[in-house]
Amino acid sequence: MQPNTSSRGVYRSACFLVGAILFLITLGGQVTTRVAGMAVPDWPGTFGQNMFLYPWSSMTRSMYIFLEHSHRLVASGVGLITLVVTFLVFLTQPKGWARRLAVAASVLVVCQGVLGGQRVIQASWVLGLCHGCLAQGYLLVAGSLALVLSNFWRSPGIGDDMAKSRARMIWAMTALVFTQTILGALMRHEGPGFLSIPDFPTIYGEWMPAFWDSAVLAKINQYRAIQLQWPETSRTLILWQILHRTLGILAAVGIFGGAIWSVKATTAPSWWRKGVVGWVFLAVAQVLLGISILWTGRIPEVATLHVLIGAGLTLTGWLLGLASWRTAHVLPLVPKQKSESIRQYHGRGAR
Repeated sequence: MQPNTSSRGVYRSACFLVGAILFLITLGGQVTTRVAGMAVPDWPGTFGQNMFLYPWSSMTRSMYIFLEHSHRLVASGVGLITLVVTFLVFLTQPKGWARRLAVAASVLVVCQGVLGGQRVIQASWVLGLCHGCLAQGYLLVAGSLALVLSNFWRSPGIGDDMAKSRARMIWAMTALVFTQTILGALMRHEGPGFLSIPDFPTIYGEWMPAFWDSAVLAKINQYRAIQLQWPETSRTLILWQILHRTLGILAAVGIFGGAIWSVKATTAPSWWRKGVVGWVFLAVAQVLLGISILWTGRIPEVATLHVLIGAGLTLTGWLLGLASWRTAHVLPLVPKQKSESIRQYHGRGAR
């Protein structure tokens, strides 16, 4: 196998891993949205049987069991893919960022598996929250690995004077999106199955009801019980959702403004312009999905798509920032790359 062929193969494997993780996050979003996380109460087995030998007929007897068990099987497959990609990276790539990121991805996927199992054993929504947030970090590491293995990382071109500023801007917005994701995970895991605020842009018909007051909170819960047939909510859950929607608006405005600012410069590369346009479209889709969740009473498929687009928004922002940072930094060549550069230099001199 030629070196270029092997590099393309491991790059495509890393891209496939990113797609598999996004699918796993989507499936995990369905599990949380439908409150199916405890449908299979034991781990690593399934109702006392080997997880991989659990009968299809038993798996499909309940939608909740099907979702949770499928989530475990897909997670196992993603873990295996991660280990295979790591092996390929060490087989084909010299020492450097690719190997470090591959090792980090392998460590994270193991931690994810253990954390997910402990969430079931201890029946802890806090561990479920950590499990969901760590999945986002795992996705970013896998995405970074794919970028480092790409041709762009080896030959990024020379960045302009705005490259570092663009990276800082988009990373700041991505950090805001990630913070909003954590707040969303808090709402989904601490108060699963029901919205703490059912309307938008108002809050129970008012712009800011005094939900911290016991009497007002009692009226809110009375409305939920009589009009919506929903369980009680709490001050904390209402606060989480207010912060979540506020940060969402701030992030959307920041993304739109930052995108316009970054493409105004005539020196902005074409790949940045295209990437930022996609980033803005993801942000718009995310806002519309968030609003539609409130207006439709939290349809599970819409809520899960909201989780997926949020992960894609975070990943896109992170990778655009990393790519912009790469154009502003000349990384040291590894010995193999040095020898190739020397041969190319002498070849040009001979001609």
